[in-house]
This record gives sequence, C-alpha cells and structure tokens, in this order.
Amino acid sequence: MEKHLLLAVGDDQSALQAVRFVNFFFDQKHAIRLTLLYVAPQPPAVYLDDSDVYHRKKWTENWKRGQEHRAQELLAQGKTALVDSGFSAEGVSTKFIFSQYGSAMDLIQECGKGGFDALVLGRRGLSRFEELFVDSVTKRIMNEELSFPIWVCQRPERGRKNVLVAVDGSEPCVQIADHVGFIVADQPEKNVVLVHIHTGQASESEFQGFFDHALASLVENGVSKERIQTKVLSSTSPAAALQQEADSGRYAVVAVGRTGASGPGFFSMGSVSRTLLAKLEGTALWVSPSVCRLKS
Repeated sequence: MEKHLLLAVGDDQSALQAVRFVNFFFDQKHAIRLTLLYVAPQPPAVYLDDSDVYHRKKWTENWKRGQEHRAQELLAQGKTALVDSGFSAEGVSTKFIFSQYGSAMDLIQECGKGGFDALVLGRRGLSRFEELFVDSVTKRIMNEELSFPIWVCQRPERGRKNVLVAVDGSEPCVQIADHVGFIVADQPEKNVVLVHIHTGQASESEFQGFFDHALASLVENGVSKERIQTKVLSSTSPAAALQQEADSGRYAVVAVGRTGASGPGFFSMGSVSRTLLAKLEGTALWVSPSVCRLKS
C-alpha cells in the first residue's frame, strides 16, 4: 500500500535531516510518495516613513523573492538527493508557502488537509542551556492535537536498521505499533522489536498481554511473525532503558505512544517521550498522534 509522507525542509542545520532519514530508512522505495515542504516566515517589519509606501513595498517584494529563491534551492537539493537514492522523480513533489499561522501550525494544517501518513521533521541538536530559551517548532507541534504520527530525526545515522516499539498496554502504544506495521510491512529488511520496560508495576501475564495486542496490530498490517521479536527490560527509568537499547541495538527508529501526563502507561510526552525527544541522536523518534500536552 502506498505511503505518503510530508517532509519539513528548513533553513538551518536540520534543513535536510528528514530527507536523509527517509533515504537511509527505506530500502524498498517504489510505494513511497514524498512531499517536501518549506514554510518561509513573513517579512519582518520595516521601519520606514509611513509616506514611503513605494520603498516599503519594494523592500518587501525583494525580501520575499530572496526567501523563495533560497527555499527553492533547498527543495531542489532535497528532491535530487531523494531521486538519486532511488525514489521516483514523479513520486517526489515540492511545495513552498509563506507562513500564515506560525511554522508549527502551518505544518500541522498542511499535513492534516493533505491526508499524509506522517509528518517528518528534522531537529537540530540543542544544548540544555539552549533548550531553556528556544521554543522549537518540534516542541510546539508536539503540543497540538494531531491526527497523524510525527517522526523526529536528529542526525540520522546510515547503517541503523530495525524498529524498536515500546509497549505498555496503553491505546497509544497499540496505535503506534499499528503505524509501524503499516510503514514497514513492505520493507522486509526491517524487523520490529516490541519492548516492555518492567518497573515492577505489571505481572508477567499482564505484559504478555501488552505484547499480544501490539503483535496483532503488526500482523494485521502484513508484517510476518518471523520479523517480530519481543523483549523485556527491567529498569526504573524507561527513557534511559529505551535509549540504551536503541544505541546498543543500532535501531533506526524508536516508536512510542503518547498519552499525556495524566494518562495510563509510561510512554507519555510528559515523561519518556519528552526525554527521548531531547536526547535521541542517530535514531528517529516516531510518536503516535494521540493528544498530549508538553509541560513547560
């Protein structure tokens, strides 16, 4: 079944990270459609005399042309990279828009109205100090009610391969397992590992039930049981355990559900997913579309 992904392209060091991840991740590229989207900011205010309407208009037009020129360069660069890696030229489109509601909301609206299967974001690495002062587009998007999964790619590494899916019995975890199954069903080189982080709160029979529900979602999407493994890790810190497993196993993706800080399950954006969002590098983070709110 065809997948259609919306890849955000920006004008910073994360500009083409979404493109790089998609290139690395998909071995079978024939059933993938990609749209590269660049959202340019509106021109800044120009402090000219109010009577100088002509110069104000000319300055704004020149500024917009410069923005579009730079955007089209990056979009063309991204498309070339995708086509060179094996995606069909007809299956890769580009789009440029000026922001209407702020970059985060513009991306959400484009993804929602376009019926995309996921929004793919690059994320530049921020230091702890910078994180205190930078309200990133990624975090703002995560704070909205979404009807589609988000993929966040920070410095994707070539050579990473499989998908690690966190399961905890919550509906969002089943939801993200279903999404993983849909994406990797026709990628036979990709295996899926279902992992439960045992913190002492669930019995063996309970977390076996967690696995059964997630496994059923994968199989229904066409992933063979031979490609699915289960693993239980004991830890008091689910985020640290997932990160360590992702690094040691060289996973391409960690997939989690988000339930919100008050919801059931451990993998909420208020805790585990938020930590992974800040710390994962080399591995992409896929997050379910369930509603959540990030704490400030």
